[in-house]
Amino acid sequence: MRYIVLIIFSIFILDSCQNTESTVAPTDYSPFAVSYGRIENLQKVGNQYKLLIVESDYYSRRQVDSLNTADNTLLGYISLGEVNKYRWYYPLLEERGFLGVNENWDSPFLNLADSKTRSILVDRVVPNIMAKGFDGLFLDTIDDVAPYSERSHLQPHMVDVIAKIRKKYPEAVIVQNAGLFLLDQTQKLIDAVLIEDVATNYDFKKQEYQLRPENEYREKVSTINDYKSQFGKPFLILDFAKGNSLKSLATKRLDTLNIPYSISSIELDSLPGVRPSQQ
Repeated sequence: MRYIVLIIFSIFILDSCQNTESTVAPTDYSPFAVSYGRIENLQKVGNQYKLLIVESDYYSRRQVDSLNTADNTLLGYISLGEVNKYRWYYPLLEERGFLGVNENWDSPFLNLADSKTRSILVDRVVPNIMAKGFDGLFLDTIDDVAPYSERSHLQPHMVDVIAKIRKKYPEAVIVQNAGLFLLDQTQKLIDAVLIEDVATNYDFKKQEYQLRPENEYREKVSTINDYKSQFGKPFLILDFAKGNSLKSLATKRLDTLNIPYSISSIELDSLPGVRPSQQ
């Protein structure tokens, strides 16, 4: 019986996707940056990047207006697969129950099978972000429902959340972080895809930044190119490095790809400089 229900639910989600396509025209996202730290010089920073992803909780409507310019796209961050304990809406989600914890960040996994949990995200959290004047949203932790995870059964519910966000904000710019396994269902709901850890890799156990082995790097690039060709969506790359030597090696690799990229620390608490080739 549960398989019949799942099939019916999947058909419903696919039908919802077909009626909530993105209406945003493709654009140039280079240079772009991601910052979860508090940005001080708002107006200056807003003019440096064509796409800027920030931590929405740090800013008022007036500050968002200072960051947002006629020439950039400003996105507010939201996590769809888990929640950090400092979020204002954490108690609301805690009441609904969690499915374990992401030990790297000490953030509990959301039970997206719970309709109330999905409603909190779509009807309370997202409107709170968009009311501040953001151009759109950066959807993080999509990989929390990956096929290799214990939460893979939540994939239809993740698609449901994204479809409802698109329906609620048809003109918003939506960038999906990873989650390539869902692109066949989300391609019409989003405007671009961001991929992390392409040229480099961060080892959480050792707390070390590393250059990816050549074969792993080539495999990541091949995967990106395959999905770009299949779905026709713009891709962005976010890599992590500290120290001029590793940053230089990562830059040498990424400069050959013709894909917008940004290099930052794993905490994403500062903004990278804009290279002349990106301006």
